[in-house]
Amino acid sequence: MTMTSRPSSDVRGLLSPNARRVTAAIAVLALLPYAVLKVMWLAGSRIGMVPGAGPSHMHDARMEIGNVVTLVLAAIGVVVVLALSQRWGLRTPWWVIVLPAAVATGALAPIALGLPIGVVLQAAIAGDVSSGGEGDLLPAVFAVVYGGFALYGIALAALFADYAHRRWGALLSAPPRALRPPAARVAAVAALGAFAAAAVFWALAPSGAGLAGWESLAQRTVLVVVALLTLLGGAALATASPARPRTRWALGWIGCSTAAVQGPTLLLLANDATIDPLLLAVTILATPAAAWLGLSALRRGAAHR
Repeated sequence: MTMTSRPSSDVRGLLSPNARRVTAAIAVLALLPYAVLKVMWLAGSRIGMVPGAGPSHMHDARMEIGNVVTLVLAAIGVVVVLALSQRWGLRTPWWVIVLPAAVATGALAPIALGLPIGVVLQAAIAGDVSSGGEGDLLPAVFAVVYGGFALYGIALAALFADYAHRRWGALLSAPPRALRPPAARVAAVAALGAFAAAAVFWALAPSGAGLAGWESLAQRTVLVVVALLTLLGGAALATASPARPRTRWALGWIGCSTAAVQGPTLLLLANDATIDPLLLAVTILATPAAAWLGLSALRRGAAHR
């Protein structure tokens, strides 16, 4: 078996056809508020901004470029959902599906898993759900946008699990094989460990010592989840065990995607896009290490089927 293998016509998915369509619709609708806000901001609207606020940086060149880029990414997210839920997606080259799905998983899994817990903790302790970094934006924008991201992430996870079962079910029924050479495996796991340790440091650091713009309790909770997913993903793919193969593949997928994507994401979003030396260092270590772990596990698994 190879990653390019096509499923036979009688392979049943984890979701029924109706459930697949409903899940895809939920994913698309979850991105809609975000996309509408971006379009309206690009058109000059001040919707979602604090009434009476002065001139906003929302319309400077950097933010407008960022809004265009993220709007394109949202459109790609919709295309990925369609590919995962339609039959033509099973005939698509594997990398066309896997790469954007990995980026979406790495960006959204910590939000989907960590943000609800963080928001509850912050509401109970601080009495609000503001991120503290909205600037001229209303706190409700934070709740709506990130709530939509969390819902999209959950729906995408269900669709991708169903897609992987239909296309690569035989591969995923066997546990990930120990990666070689052992020295590279140890180095990759160490790189992921360094990234996880940095994420915990930022989550627990006193105000002013962590990542600027990531200092609310809800955001710090997301950073803790980033660290946990990174460690679980590295352990799932770097160790050899016949137990629970699909669970190990799922943890490896989510964890390595998180480790590969969160560093670049934080470089763009934290510290007002000012480069933090520690963040840059652990990103340079973790992003290629996580990509190597994930792709090597897939290649070795496919080669032995």
